[in-house]
Amino acid sequence: MKYLILIFFSINGFTQVLFEGVVKSANTKESLAGAAIYIPNSTYGTYSDENGKFSIQLPLSTKEIVISFIGYHPINAQLNISDGKNINKTIYLRENNSQLNEVVVIKQKQDKEWYKKYEIFKSHFIGDSEIAKNAEILNPEDLILIEEKDSIRYKLTANAYKPLLIKNKTTGYIITYELIQFNYINYGHRQLYTFYLGYAFFKDITSEEKLNSEKVAKKRLEAYSGSSMHFIRALYQNKLFDEGFSVRELTRMKNPEFPDEKTIKNIYRLAKETNDYSEVRKIPKHETIKLSETIIPSSKFMINESNKKILKFENYLNVTYTKSKPDKKYLLYGNNTESEFQISQLKIENEPVEIFADGNYYSPNNLFIYGYMGWKKVGDMLPFDYQP
Repeated sequence: MKYLILIFFSINGFTQVLFEGVVKSANTKESLAGAAIYIPNSTYGTYSDENGKFSIQLPLSTKEIVISFIGYHPINAQLNISDGKNINKTIYLRENNSQLNEVVVIKQKQDKEWYKKYEIFKSHFIGDSEIAKNAEILNPEDLILIEEKDSIRYKLTANAYKPLLIKNKTTGYIITYELIQFNYINYGHRQLYTFYLGYAFFKDITSEEKLNSEKVAKKRLEAYSGSSMHFIRALYQNKLFDEGFSVRELTRMKNPEFPDEKTIKNIYRLAKETNDYSEVRKIPKHETIKLSETIIPSSKFMINESNKKILKFENYLNVTYTKSKPDKKYLLYGNNTESEFQISQLKIENEPVEIFADGNYYSPNNLFIYGYMGWKKVGDMLPFDYQP
């Protein structure tokens, strides 16, 4: 099962610089009041005032910042503020007219079939964990859901013309999520693929909603424990063992007994015609797996390079977290009711990945996350300035 969790940059650091300016429409040159300016996947952010002006303190380690406004293309701005100099910029956003036109059509199709697609989207974007089940999308009507399917493949893509507002009283956050891309593909023979890309801005609603702060803190810790953020932080600090993680090398190889696409299509066609799916259930796994018995030290997959910590390895890392049991729903989902530990796999594609002290990594589209960490979705997300 393949998931790609996309996260953009580190926000750790104590020295800050002042980033201020004004947000304007590139079309009319008018100021935009209420534009969001924030560090993705954090609680660091602000909004432009009635004159389009904004001011925000940024940690020196900030690499990117997002500026967005409803009906306009968001900007993901690259920053280099390591010199400590303050920044004053005028930001121009372009109108997203084509997206608004699409929405008029899509809203007319929010029928029973649309809500079936919506439930699939929620499951693979928000997630199915005990924590995620309490997360609510406040504006589902702003989603654009398109499906494609044939005899062996189902594909669902999603977009939105407004940021999604995701409220989870269990973790005490409301997330403003700028959804850029979402793809879910199910091949029907135990192969699933989920990919989503976007920018998240977190707001703590514990006080506003009069939530029980102790319960919220407990649930946040539960979401954090064993997460990819937790693993990256522990790895960065060379505390994998102390934090409950062990790592082994895992090799995946294509199963030579796996049928070709034409054969699979025929199997599904006959099953549908006869209503007999016994041959479908006999389709072997796409890959064979070999797991090493020896725990490997972090020096085997992390290197120090020019004062940076870099993830670099071949094959896969099989990561076991021993201090918390898996969510019961995951055990049912994975058809493994006996696992005592949270088990995940990491795979690097294309280029090595830099990791940061706050649990972030870059470039996100070079790191694929499978297993338990991948099963956890936006409903379990925490901001990178979270501290247990």
